[in-house]
Amino acid sequence: MTEVEIAHKYTRVIKTSLGQWVQAMVVKKPSSENPEVTWKGVGRMLPVRALPENVEMARLAVLKDRRFFRMCDRCQELRPTSLIVDAGGCKECVGAVKVMA
Repeated sequence: MTEVEIAHKYTRVIKTSLGQWVQAMVVKKPSSENPEVTWKGVGRMLPVRALPENVEMARLAVLKDRRFFRMCDRCQELRPTSLIVDAGGCKECVGAVKVMA
């Protein structure tokens, strides 16, 4: 996946009357049958009339914040930190290993 695809999959932009807020996905209990997805605001609120390219740059900047995103040691894909579940592996890689075992 490209950085843009990752940003669009794992971040969102909430528009309010005060501005636009970039949020990162946080998954609680990722290994359970019913993981809970929540969203955490990141960075500063953008102006209501922020240019689309500025909003996109803000979304991409979130990917560099290690509080929210890390690289999976196995597949080398950027994932939300909450999906890095076992010895540096993401939920998808760890799940694939368990199925194959």
